[in-house]
Amino acid sequence: MKISVQDGGIVEFFGVEKGYKMIAEAGFEGIDWNINNDAPGSHIRNGTICGNTIFEKPLDEVLAYYKPKIDEIKKNGLEISQAHAPFPSWTPEHPEVLDEMIEIQKRCIELCDAVGCKYLVIHGVSLAEFDSENTPESIEAVNIKLYESLIPTLLKHNVTVCLENLFSSKGCLIEGCCSNPHEAVKYIDTLNQKAGREVFGLCLDTGHLSLLRKNFRSYIKTVGNRIKALHVHDNDAVTDAHLMPFTGVIDWNYFCNSMKEIGYDGDLSFETFAQARRVEKFDPELVPELLRWICLNGKSFKKKIEA
Repeated sequence: MKISVQDGGIVEFFGVEKGYKMIAEAGFEGIDWNINNDAPGSHIRNGTICGNTIFEKPLDEVLAYYKPKIDEIKKNGLEISQAHAPFPSWTPEHPEVLDEMIEIQKRCIELCDAVGCKYLVIHGVSLAEFDSENTPESIEAVNIKLYESLIPTLLKHNVTVCLENLFSSKGCLIEGCCSNPHEAVKYIDTLNQKAGREVFGLCLDTGHLSLLRKNFRSYIKTVGNRIKALHVHDNDAVTDAHLMPFTGVIDWNYFCNSMKEIGYDGDLSFETFAQARRVEKFDPELVPELLRWICLNGKSFKKKIEA
């Protein structure tokens, strides 16, 4: 069980060389690679993603583009524990982007395999509160098309695509894709059955569970060993604040005990970019201490989960 943190929110501010060195010196062993930042969600949402992302290039060009980052990651003894793919893959305003996004996600899978990253988080599509054109059934059909289209690529590569428990906030805060643990189980088991082997899992997002007031133990127990990756962060159960543990309302003993019950042995990855950005704006010199504290949280969680 490695302790990881996302590079988003750190590397953009401090630069590639200083950012990855800072992460390693804080004690982290791995990173959650935010490759989603290279395919801006704004382009996806307004239907102009075509021609605006590196992931449309051949794999060798993509690898050349990322080489400076990959070199610094390796130089600092870090592993790419997991990666976050561009999102969303579909919008009701521009449904035509789905086909383009499927190709982008395929290239992300190939990239992950090439750099030794075993888990890639790809968001499912959620029904928005005021979307009168779609239904739960039509949204499910979009998700099935998205993930099924990735199966041939997944079967050629050593990568597991992780769905994530989401919320929808377009209009107001409501449950999103896989926020119901039984829906998550259905998606993952159905897709793995169609693939003929385990190529799908779940990235459990603690902040999203908190926002939707989910029972941690019940959710985690229901999904069980389908949980392959984590987005660990805290909030006030009102906003998706992406804070470090113990600065919000989540009961972390409850979380650790629940993960211990299912025998979780994956990595502990912290998605705390928003708090890092807050500290950067106030005093960048405090960021190394923030990272060290987050890493200490991870080591404490690891002891409890593995005990």
